[in-house]
Amino acid sequence: MSVLLAVSLALSSSAAETVKGEPGLAVEFESAGARDRSVVSLPALFVAAGASPTPFLAAGPFSSVWTGHINADLRSDFLFRVEVSGKFDLEINGTNVLSAKGTNFVSPFSKPVRLRKGLNPIKATFRSPAQGDALFRLQWAEKPFLPGPIPSGQLFHPPSEELAGSLDLRLARELVVELRCIRCHLAPDFAQGMPELQMDAPAFDGIGSRRSYDWMRRWIENPKAIRPLARMPKLFHGVEAGEQARAAAAYLASLKTKEKVDPIEPIAWKSLTPPPAEGPTVETKPLFERLHCVACHLPPDTKEADPERISLSSVVEKFPEGRLEEFLRQPTAHYRWIRMPDFRLSSAEAKELASYLIGPGGKSAPLDPPSDAALLEKGRVIVQTAGCLNCHGSKLANRASAPAWKSLSPDAWKRGCLAEQEPSSGNIPWHSLSAKRVSALRAFASTDRSSLARHDPVEFASRQTRLLRCASCHGQFDGFPALELLGGKLKPEWAAAFMGGEISYKPRAEKHPKGEVWLEARMPAFPAYASLLAPALAQESGYAPHSSPETASEPEFAKIGRTLLGKAGGFSCVSCHAVNTLPALEVFESEGINLARTVSRIRRDYFRRWMKLPLSVDPSTKMPAYFDDEGKSPLGEFLEGDASNQIDAIWEFLKQEESMKSPGVDE
Repeated sequence: MSVLLAVSLALSSSAAETVKGEPGLAVEFESAGARDRSVVSLPALFVAAGASPTPFLAAGPFSSVWTGHINADLRSDFLFRVEVSGKFDLEINGTNVLSAKGTNFVSPFSKPVRLRKGLNPIKATFRSPAQGDALFRLQWAEKPFLPGPIPSGQLFHPPSEELAGSLDLRLARELVVELRCIRCHLAPDFAQGMPELQMDAPAFDGIGSRRSYDWMRRWIENPKAIRPLARMPKLFHGVEAGEQARAAAAYLASLKTKEKVDPIEPIAWKSLTPPPAEGPTVETKPLFERLHCVACHLPPDTKEADPERISLSSVVEKFPEGRLEEFLRQPTAHYRWIRMPDFRLSSAEAKELASYLIGPGGKSAPLDPPSDAALLEKGRVIVQTAGCLNCHGSKLANRASAPAWKSLSPDAWKRGCLAEQEPSSGNIPWHSLSAKRVSALRAFASTDRSSLARHDPVEFASRQTRLLRCASCHGQFDGFPALELLGGKLKPEWAAAFMGGEISYKPRAEKHPKGEVWLEARMPAFPAYASLLAPALAQESGYAPHSSPETASEPEFAKIGRTLLGKAGGFSCVSCHAVNTLPALEVFESEGINLARTVSRIRRDYFRRWMKLPLSVDPSTKMPAYFDDEGKSPLGEFLEGDASNQIDAIWEFLKQEESMKSPGVDE
C-alpha cells in the first residue's frame, strides 16, 4: 500500500482526535481594494471570465490567499503540481515549494516535500489572469505516476473573528432566500441573481384535494409546532390566531380539483445487456430502507425528536386517502423547488411506501372542512391580504403589501419579523429565528446587499448539497461515491441529466447475472436543482461548467484498447464489467458499470486516475490495480508496457460507446 493511500485511510479514524480546527481551507479574496473571506473544501478554483470570484465582490481581476493545514498521520515526502490559468504559488511549512504561471498550464512536479506527522501549514496564493477564465487545481503525489487532489478530509483551518464575520454574512444571504424575504419586500433588480430567489412554494390551486383541512389548520397556525425545520413563518398572532388559521384552512380546503389524475407510469430503465436469469427468491428490505429515507426523515413510529430530520408521524393526518401515493410518485408536481427527491416510483412501489408510512391498519381520515359561506369568504380575504400569495401560486389576486426592499434601512431590520419578541397581534411573519441568525441578518442589512444579485456556483453547490442532505448518502453507503469526488469525476452535462431524472438507464446493472440484487438504492431526481448543481459541482472542483467534446476514436489505438479489455491476453475487464451487449462473464463479488456508458459519464483525467490506482480514489472498491506505482504494466507486449499509454488506448476504444464491438473471450 502506498504511503499516500495509507495517510488517507488512517485519517478517517484519527483526524477528529488529533486536529484542532475546522474542516477545509480558509480563503481571502481581494478585488479593487475590497476583501471577502470564506471556507472551501478543496484547493481548487474556477471563475469564469467576467464573473465575480465571490458574491461579496464585484467582477474584475482578483487575488486569493488560501491558508490552513494538511493533517498527515504518517511522515513522508510528497510531490505537488498545479494546473493553472493565472499565477499560483504554494508554501508548505513556511517554504515556497511550487510556483506556476500560464494559461491551462500544467506545472512540473515540485521537488519532494517532507510532510511531518500531524499538522503542516499550507498557504496557496493565486492571482487571476488579465483575460479569460481563472482556474487552478492543486494535486499531490507520492510518485509522479499517481497524482490526485488532496482529500478534503485532510484539510483544516483555524477559526478567526474576521472569517466568522464573513461566514455570518453568507448565512444571512442564505436566510434571505430560504425565508423568501424578497417575496414580500419586492426587489425586481435581483431577479437574475441567486437562483433560489426564484424558489416557489406549494401551489394553492386544487390544494384542498391534496391536503387535509385539519392538518392545514394546524400547519397555518404554527408550522414549527408540526415541523421544527419549517421555513414557513407563523403568520397569525394573539387571541384571533386560531380562528384566522381556521378560516384560511377552510378556504384552502374548498379549492378542489374536479378529479384525481393518476401520475404517468415511469418509463422502465433501459439496459444494454439482457435481463439476468431468474434466480432464487431473495428477501428484500422494506422500500423505506432501500431508498435510505432515514437520511432526511425519522421513521413514522419514532418518538424521539431530531432537529436535523423531518418526522413522518403526521403523514397520515396530512394527506387525504390515496393522495400520499400520488405525492410520492410526483413530489414536484405542485412545488418545483421542493427538496423531496423523485425516486421514479412505480405505482406498486408508491403504494408499498405509502402503506408503510401510514402504518398497519392506518387510513387517512381527515375531518370534514367547515363549509360555512361566511367563514370561507373570511378565509379568502385572509389568503389574499396576509401575504400567503407572495410565495404560493394561486389564481387569486394578491392584495398584500410590505415595504419595498430598497426602503428597508438597517434600523428597520430590528422591527417586524426581526423584532425581539413575537408580535401580539396582526399577521407579521414570525420565523422564531435564533439570536445568531437574527444578528447575522442585521449585519447583512448594513451591507449594500448586492451579493443577492450575484450567482456564485461554488457557494450554490456547497449550500444546496448541504440543504439537500447529499452527504447523508454519498460516502456513507456502499455504491454511493463520496460527494467531493463528483465534480471532478462526472461530466457536468451527463450529471445534470442524471440528477434531473432524464437518464433512462442505470450505469451499473441492477441485478447479478444470476438474479440477485446488486444495489438496492437508486439515485433520485431533483429537477429544479440539476441544471445548476451539476456545473456548480464541476466549478467547486476547479473545472469549467461544461466539458470539452471528445475527439473521434483512433482506430488502431482503439484496437489495442479492445484487446486490453478482453480475457485473451488482456486484463479480463469483461469478467466483472458488461461491455455493450456482452454481459459480465465471471462476476463473483461486485459487478462494475457497463463500459459502454463510460465516456459519456466520466472525465478522462478521472478515468486515468482511477485506472492507475482505484483504491486511492475509493478505498472500498473491489476494482484491482493493474499497474505498479512506477507506471509499468504487466502486459509489456502492448505499447512497450507503458501504463499511461495503455489506459489511453482503452479510452480510445471506450469512445465508441454503444457502437463498440464487445471484446470476446478468445480475442
